[in-house]
Amino acid sequence: MIAHVFLVPARPWHALTRSLVRPAVFLALIAAALTGPAMAQAPAGAPPPSVVVETARVHDVAEETAFIGRVQAIDKVAIRARVDGFLAHRGFDEGGEVKKGEKLFTLERAPYEAALAAAKANLTSAHAGLELAQATYNRTKELADRGTSSLSTLDDATSKLSQARASVQAQEAALTKAELDLSYTEILAPMDGRTGRATYSVGEYVGPTSNPLLTLVRQDPMYVAFPVPQRILLQVRKSGVSRDNVLVRIKLPDGTTYDQDGAIKFSEVESNAGTDTVTVRAEIPNPQRLLVDQQIVGVKVMSKNPEHKLMVSQSAIMLDQQGAYVLAVTPDNKVEIRRVEVGDQRGPRIIVSSGLAEGDRVIVSGHQKVRPGIVVEPSEFKADVNLETPAVEVAP
Repeated sequence: MIAHVFLVPARPWHALTRSLVRPAVFLALIAAALTGPAMAQAPAGAPPPSVVVETARVHDVAEETAFIGRVQAIDKVAIRARVDGFLAHRGFDEGGEVKKGEKLFTLERAPYEAALAAAKANLTSAHAGLELAQATYNRTKELADRGTSSLSTLDDATSKLSQARASVQAQEAALTKAELDLSYTEILAPMDGRTGRATYSVGEYVGPTSNPLLTLVRQDPMYVAFPVPQRILLQVRKSGVSRDNVLVRIKLPDGTTYDQDGAIKFSEVESNAGTDTVTVRAEIPNPQRLLVDQQIVGVKVMSKNPEHKLMVSQSAIMLDQQGAYVLAVTPDNKVEIRRVEVGDQRGPRIIVSSGLAEGDRVIVSGHQKVRPGIVVEPSEFKADVNLETPAVEVAP
């Protein structure tokens, strides 16, 4: 017998190893893909895996729509001088709050006090002239009635009496103006508010043609103006919801929710041609002075009458190619898949429109340990539990 020897080219050991390992790795990947994290097999004889469950409950949920708004002062007044004069005194701290009627500035008063004294003297003189004209008229009238005085003399006396009366009226008006001018030397706050920066210093000359002395802004309440798209306005009008059925809640720049609710007071009568939006304005209290004019805030328009919605934690919801589902735990602690339809998110919870009933238990932590049909050891969800799974998990 002749033995045939075939020479096979030598292969390096590491190449041979790769050729054997690759099929094994490929098979392992297929097995992992088929099982997935939610289909893990429990070792034979092992105790039931422990999971954290939450009971689906009904919560009051208010319909809401979010916008971006800007805080606006209801009243903003530019304080001006109404008479000319030198600034003699400033009675406020810049950036501080003042009350209505509080003295803000005082102008030099001496020139206006002198003008008032002269107006009073002129009025006294006019009254004296009126008394003389009245007496002359009375005597002339009596003589004319007897026929011992001519009618022209009576006409002259009547004219002088009318002139004296007009002089008194003119001097009374001058006195009133002098009193007003003197009162204008004290510039008072027309409302409660916060003062801005003073434009002029004490000793400077100001008048009605000068720039505003300062700006006074009302602090409480404030407006919040926000643009609303026409699409949303049409939905609101068709649904018949009125401004009395909603409230306005804002989020401050630091992310916290403001503790005061507002009410819609006004909406523009025409749309913005560039953005196709309508500006809506709400009034909101500002007792702690957290809101500042021209501040940008988040705005939520919410229904005053909340609806009852079934909700679970977002960590209970998972996704695959068929959509959203949860892993529910039956009364006998078995795991089963429930297909669900979800709605809006509300903080850490999400609305479940269908697929669950109130009282159903769903797994919120430990998904990777279980598969449908196995028995688990559930523990109730608590606020301080550190969940292991993300809010939304995508299944393979």
